[in-house]
Amino acid sequence: MKKALLIVLLLIFVFPVNANKEKVVYKEIAVYPSIVPAVKVLEYSLQFGWYANGKHYIFNVTQIGFKEAEGFGRRALSNKNYDVFVIGASARQYFHGISKKWKENVRQFVANGGGYVGICGGANEASLGIENPKNLFDKVINEGVLGIANVYINDDQDEEWQYLYKSAGLEGGVPTNCSLTDHPIVAISPDNPRIIRYEGGPGMYFAGKKDELMGEIIPLAIYSEEICQKAPIHFWKKENGEWIPYKPVKTDLKGLYAGIATTYGKGRVVLWGPHPEERTYIGGHVEEFLGRNKYSLYRETYLYRWVNGSPTEWSYNWWLVRRSVAWACGIDENDLPPLSNVMIFLIKPSSWRPSIYIDGRRIISFPYNVLIGEMDFEIYTNGNEVSFYIDGKEVEAKYSPPNIWHVDFKGVGKHEIKVVAKDGNTEAYAKVTAYILNP
Repeated sequence: MKKALLIVLLLIFVFPVNANKEKVVYKEIAVYPSIVPAVKVLEYSLQFGWYANGKHYIFNVTQIGFKEAEGFGRRALSNKNYDVFVIGASARQYFHGISKKWKENVRQFVANGGGYVGICGGANEASLGIENPKNLFDKVINEGVLGIANVYINDDQDEEWQYLYKSAGLEGGVPTNCSLTDHPIVAISPDNPRIIRYEGGPGMYFAGKKDELMGEIIPLAIYSEEICQKAPIHFWKKENGEWIPYKPVKTDLKGLYAGIATTYGKGRVVLWGPHPEERTYIGGHVEEFLGRNKYSLYRETYLYRWVNGSPTEWSYNWWLVRRSVAWACGIDENDLPPLSNVMIFLIKPSSWRPSIYIDGRRIISFPYNVLIGEMDFEIYTNGNEVSFYIDGKEVEAKYSPPNIWHVDFKGVGKHEIKVVAKDGNTEAYAKVTAYILNP
């Protein structure tokens, strides 16, 4: 009997139970709201998982608001709840950062070991601001910045910001060459320089502030061409009923940091001036035209768009976002996400535009997706395998297009619907909460 017990104990220690069971590592990502669809694209880029060295890493993405960033509520920004705080394209954080509580809580989150990833306006927010403010808005930015990265920003209202103010939305933005360094986040790039979409974000440079919490500034990418030379645009005015260009827009970003990595206290910080989360173009040129956008309050003015280029996939540079966030999480460089452009979008129903649907037909916009009757769920993906889930339970898998899922779910209530696209050892997911009314 003793001999048998000894053998059993040896087997347990030598061949542990569940030795082949994968280790799932969840990383909690808090995303701050910004303009739609920009924040939704950012969220899609981060709804991602990958396998590395026997571990299955999964990003759980949650959008939080002002009060949560101040540290209040069930989903409060805290080191207990989240691993990384991400701020993308927005100006609202400049005003929110004026709140002492908001600023102190975010700083404390990072100093205690949380990560911070900022893109465009989110990069401005983490900086020390503008070295020589010229106007009221510059002073607002400086008042609201977190000061967790030892850099100043070069982002002038009459220069770089014009590439935001005059942008034609999805057709705008400038595909800009950025020279990458050998930092682990970017070292796996298949090409160098890398084309990243630019739309009014900052160039960054070392500020030299003495602060024991601030770590070394490590460049990730350098602007290797001047925006105003790559995409010349102008200020226009109307004289005698005719529009004339009266002054070129100038920028001075070439040679400045387009991306940096640093630390603040125990936390890691990654900042990007351009937009790796956005689609860009290969080839083409800029074109100015008479049109309207939200920045001109829908008055007619001259805007710009990028034409005659080949559009990349939305996920062309998502590996930069994913590896930036993983590094900011503190994940070992050997376990950072591989180079992958796997993506998936839920087209119908959509988290971008929640609506009421009856038998698959969109009836009207609504604060929540409400599904009445049967419906075909439509997705867009470049993955090789797609699985569909309701409330965490897999209900169908598809291995070839078309990726349409016919849903005839019986019941009444609130449900989470999730689709997962797999490609090798990586996966992307999309999810939506829907009220199903189908008794």
